[in-house]
Amino acid sequence: MAAPPPVRVLLAGVDEAGATRLRTELGDRAEVRPLPPGGTVPADEAAGATLLVIGAGVPAPADLLGMLRDRTEGLGVILVTGPDDGRDLPTLALLAPTAHITRVPADQPADLPRAARSLLDRLTLRHAYRATRAAAQRQLLLGNEPARQPGERLFGPLHHQALLGAVAVDDAARLIGWNRRAAEILSLRPDAIGAGFLPLFPRQAREELREHLSRAAHSPTAPELFDRTAGDGAPQILRLGAQSVTDPEGTAHTLVLLEDVSRATETRRRLAERTAHALLGGDVAAAMTSGGSLRQRLQRSARAVVDRLDIALARIWLHDPVGNTLTPEIAAGPRARFPDDSPLGPGDLEAEFVAATRKPHLTNSMVDDPRTTDREWARREGMVAFAGYPLITDGELMGVMALFAPRALSGTTREALAGIADQIAGGIRQDRLLSRLHTTARALQAPLLPPDLPRLPGLDIAARYRAQGDSLDIGGDFYDVFPLSDGRWVLVLGDVCGKGPAAAAVTGLVRHTVWTAAQQDPDPSRVLPIVHRALCRENSPFCTLVQAVLEPSAPSGRPDGPTGRSVRMRIASAGHPAPLLRRRDGGTRLLEEHGPLLGAFDLTELPVHTTVLHPGDSLVLYTDGFTEGSGPHLNREPEDLAKLVDSWPGPDGDRPAEQLADLLFTDALTRWGDGLRDDLALVAVTARP
Repeated sequence: MAAPPPVRVLLAGVDEAGATRLRTELGDRAEVRPLPPGGTVPADEAAGATLLVIGAGVPAPADLLGMLRDRTEGLGVILVTGPDDGRDLPTLALLAPTAHITRVPADQPADLPRAARSLLDRLTLRHAYRATRAAAQRQLLLGNEPARQPGERLFGPLHHQALLGAVAVDDAARLIGWNRRAAEILSLRPDAIGAGFLPLFPRQAREELREHLSRAAHSPTAPELFDRTAGDGAPQILRLGAQSVTDPEGTAHTLVLLEDVSRATETRRRLAERTAHALLGGDVAAAMTSGGSLRQRLQRSARAVVDRLDIALARIWLHDPVGNTLTPEIAAGPRARFPDDSPLGPGDLEAEFVAATRKPHLTNSMVDDPRTTDREWARREGMVAFAGYPLITDGELMGVMALFAPRALSGTTREALAGIADQIAGGIRQDRLLSRLHTTARALQAPLLPPDLPRLPGLDIAARYRAQGDSLDIGGDFYDVFPLSDGRWVLVLGDVCGKGPAAAAVTGLVRHTVWTAAQQDPDPSRVLPIVHRALCRENSPFCTLVQAVLEPSAPSGRPDGPTGRSVRMRIASAGHPAPLLRRRDGGTRLLEEHGPLLGAFDLTELPVHTTVLHPGDSLVLYTDGFTEGSGPHLNREPEDLAKLVDSWPGPDGDRPAEQLADLLFTDALTRWGDGLRDDLALVAVTARP
């Protein structure tokens, strides 16, 4: 086959310096010259490829491209662009969709020769490919005598030089001839002339291949992929395209061009597989760190494994270290529904084996594996692979993950699944640690609050409490209500500086000091100084505290109000937000007199306020979370709470204090929302009408 003509490099608007650089770089590979007037290319030169370089000063490159695109067999374009160049490269691509078009900045002249060399490589390869196909067509049309060797006369010089495999078959799909590359790809021997082409492929692919060849009788077929086994037993992927040709005697044959794309396909497959593994790792990490219960997070993780890896069934068992038992937790996938009458689900016994040995159990032949306990199920469901992994972290068994697949699992997929098992094991362990911390936090918090509110004669009492953050946080707010032996009641609400175990210790100190001191003399003027001294003695954080002593009177009537119990009350505040006193008639005021906070300054003066709660009146004690719960920019004053309490319609029903507590607590949660940065504690008392 004659060598292809040299590639032309036509210059439009390129200075001499640029032309010199191109000639130096390309040498004998191309002829570099200015574009002829009018973009005319002589007909005898139109068979080769052309590279058009358009300088930055050419105003209408689309016009040049329009003149050349129909006059050359192969066309490449380099557009030299200046700053703020308004010429539209996408428009050029639309004008000539088959052309190779690239852009080179004018301020980077060294890039022009490199871009030209790269584009020439592509044009040359494309020209050679087209020449190969044309030569094959010509030789098939000329050859009508039996070949001394299969395909030698049929294909001529192409037999040794073709880039692609070429096979000729008759209308019965029998081999007529082939070139050297086809013989290498298909392991063909000279005595295969007249043998069938279809038997070179597995039985399940033959009907599809027959249809592919039959379509070629009407028009060339688009390349399609077909799997087969090569002569050495290795899997092979071929890309086949076919077209009908006719020899001089009028006999129609089918030309099959084939290319071995096994390596490229395998490379793409591995890339896709690794991408899927990376995405799966991200999915499982997101699932195991998302909200919801552990069961929900495990379900999302198993669903991700099923979707990313085409798994038929994924199951996870959890291990109970106390009883050393394995319990099925979740199942996901198309085969996740089991027969109702089955005592065991798929993989139960295998999971027990994996848990006992603490080693993975992997097989790509479930039906033949002696450790498969239900081979009939595997055969019926078409299961090929089983992969069971112990979920272990820090030497502790968390559970077992098992997967069933209708196809073999590759080594890289198994490695990726081992990593997924580690992620899930870590998530289960994290959940168990958090559960233990929750239990510890609840155990520490429980002694700081009364288990139940007592029933006070003639009074309705309600309390609300919420620690800032999740249930791992131990708040510094607390309250208590307890009776005295003489019929009086003590009501106390406080806020210790800080959070966590240290604050819990101080809270316990304050609460029990109040209770102990009140047994001797409950008056706030005596109890609060004792608490102050206890804090100073322990060098503990400071505390704000409000204490009230309630003394219910006998039932009596008021001339201007309903019949019920009145309650005499002595109340004192040490650095605490002002309590709210709401009268039945709707008037609400702040009890603003208070002394310094406890444990920080000398307790020189502690005002004690004495008042009476008449039937229908209410008292509200609260911590500063209700006014400063979300940072200084959203603070509100106690007067704002007083207005909110004043808007309350008043006692209605048997639990008026509950209604008032709900009003304030709901308002705080709505106002602060996710921005809540402090604890909330509240106690409301209403003298029953």
